[in-house]
Amino acid sequence: MRAAGALLGVTDNTLRTYSDNAGIEVKRASDFSPGAPPVRVFLPETLFQLAQWRRAQGYIKIPQFARSPIVLAIYVIKGGTGKTTTAVELAIHLQMMGLRVALIDIDIQGNATQSMGYEPDLTMDEATAYEVNADAIVQDTFASIMLPFLDRSRGSLALRAEVGEGVIKKPFGEHGPHLIPADTFIGDLEQGLALAKGQRELYIRQMIEASKDGSVPGFNASNYDVILFDCPPNVSFTSTAAMAAADIVVSPIRLDAFSVKGLTKVMNEITAMDEAYKLRPQLVILPTHYSPHLARIGRMQSQLNKYRDMLAPNVISTSEEFPKSLENYLPLSLQKPTSTPASEYRMFAEFMFKKIVDLGSKGGGK
Repeated sequence: MRAAGALLGVTDNTLRTYSDNAGIEVKRASDFSPGAPPVRVFLPETLFQLAQWRRAQGYIKIPQFARSPIVLAIYVIKGGTGKTTTAVELAIHLQMMGLRVALIDIDIQGNATQSMGYEPDLTMDEATAYEVNADAIVQDTFASIMLPFLDRSRGSLALRAEVGEGVIKKPFGEHGPHLIPADTFIGDLEQGLALAKGQRELYIRQMIEASKDGSVPGFNASNYDVILFDCPPNVSFTSTAAMAAADIVVSPIRLDAFSVKGLTKVMNEITAMDEAYKLRPQLVILPTHYSPHLARIGRMQSQLNKYRDMLAPNVISTSEEFPKSLENYLPLSLQKPTSTPASEYRMFAEFMFKKIVDLGSKGGGK
């Protein structure tokens, strides 16, 4: 009860009331282990169902978005900053808060995909040998959606197989965050954008807009309040196009000198985009790997003070729990909801929730 309440941000009594009134089956420990006390056991799927039920009942005030969805690009030009962890944790917490979230992995490493329970490195032929469920194998990626769109945009007569609904994974059921996974073939998108004519930086933005009327097979952006892109940690056509589609760019900054330099590059990219296309997404800086015992932390915080208007209201502490959670193919907040890192990410998600709702009610940030 305590762990489930932490994820939904409610007390034990409120959670019991939700469970009794929602008409959603909540498992008991005795269902899994005969003889165990019949205490409630909340599976992730159940909690996401309760979150959407709470929204439907009006217990969470989410105004009708004037322009749906709000797009976030999680991006910084530096690896090891907590970029993927931030993307995954935001997807989990924002969905728990009642928003409808699509997480799109466009990083060839596929760590967000793995964190959500899928195996980006195995083929269907290898699934049996490694005793992996076939549903966990990635067969389609965001490239499967974008490449046909690029073909149509340039009037190409080349035949390319259209992707079906199977590209969208639902690791925690229909009511949880949806995922468009990545594997090595996501790199085909980079090549496709590099060869595209015209304003290649705007193609992801155009695809999202076109998808709202059902003209993009396999994806409809109007099904979501929020689209989160987990971008590659380097300058690329793909990451730049995701930024051009974004209302908000979230840059997790590890508190060391190299990450702060990476932030400067991101800001330069945003400025160049503004000059070229009059698009300037908001920038939110999230300090990560915080530890009060490291001398360099204070120095890096001083450097970040000049960006105080863009800083998140809290930091994410350093923790060995994050790499462990990746090994378990499950986001940390679903493994240890009451842990310090999970609580910190929930606090950050609450901050982002307010920004998203504000932008959505005003018609977006561009």
